[in-house]
Amino acid sequence: MLEPAGYRVLRVATGAEALERAVSARPDLVLLATDLPDLNGLSVCGELRQDLPDLPVIGMTAAPVTRGQRLAWLRAGAWDCLAFPVDAEELLLKIDRYARAKRRADRAQEGVLVDSATGLYNGGGLKRRAREVVAAAVRAHAALACVVFGADRRLSKRGAGEGGGGGAAAEPAVRDRLGAALRSYARESDTIGWWSEVEFAVLAPGTDEEGAARLAERLADAIETAPPEPGVSPPALDVCAGYVALTDVHATPVDPEELFGRAGAALQLARTGVRGEAGARGARIRRFERA
Repeated sequence: MLEPAGYRVLRVATGAEALERAVSARPDLVLLATDLPDLNGLSVCGELRQDLPDLPVIGMTAAPVTRGQRLAWLRAGAWDCLAFPVDAEELLLKIDRYARAKRRADRAQEGVLVDSATGLYNGGGLKRRAREVVAAAVRAHAALACVVFGADRRLSKRGAGEGGGGGAAAEPAVRDRLGAALRSYARESDTIGWWSEVEFAVLAPGTDEEGAARLAERLADAIETAPPEPGVSPPALDVCAGYVALTDVHATPVDPEELFGRAGAALQLARTGVRGEAGARGARIRRFERA
C-alpha cells in the first residue's frame, strides 16, 4: 500500500529491531503492531517516545480498537491507533499529514541544533544526537568510538613557544575549512559537531579502538591538508585528537557526557605532547587511559 504511493518502507520483525532501526534510520513515521514476537508494542512505543520524541507512531491492532486500547496507545506516545482491515485512503492521508509535521519539526530543530556557519551540530545538537547514538549502541551490544579534535596554529620549528596557539578553530576562516573538510571526508554514519567553541567531536558507531585511531589520523590529515577557500589565507594548522572506544556499550555503559569527557582528556594530553616537542607528529593522536 505504501510503496506504490512513493514511500520507502523499512520492514523489521521484532520490537528490538524496531528500536534499533528507528534510531539509526531516523524514519518519518513508524507503523507498530500491538503484538510483537519479543516485546509489547506499547512498551516499544514508549521507548521510541523517549529516544525520538518527535517521531510519529501509529499503533496497529488486529481487532477493532476499544476505547481503552486507544487511550493506552496515546498515553504511550502514539499519534494514532488503527485496526485491520485498514482503510487505505484514510491511512495514506494520515501518514502524509504526520510525515509532513515530522519534517517541519526536523527543519525547525536544525536551526536550533546546527551551527549555520559550518553545517555541523552545535553543542546542544551534538549532545542530543549523542543520547540517541549511545542508546542505539546499547541495544545492539555494538561498538562505539568518540574522537575529539583540536586545531591549533602550527608550531614554529624553532620552538614550542613561537608560532603556536590554541583555539584556532574560533577563527571564521579556520571553522569554514574544518566544516568543509569534515563534510567531505567523514562517513555518513558518523555524527559530527562542536564539543566546545574550539573543539569538535565525532561519534562513530560500530567502530573499535583500531578503527578510532585510523579515523582520527584520516580526519586530522584531511583537515591539515585541506586547500583554503579562494582568496582566503588561513593559518597552517596542527590537528590533535583524543579518542575512546568501547567494544560493547551494553556491557560497559557510559553516559554521553562522560564519553566526550574521556576523549577530551586524551586530546589535552595529545596537545601537551605536541607542544612539548615540536614536530612530534606521532604524539598528536592519544587514546584515553584511566589514571
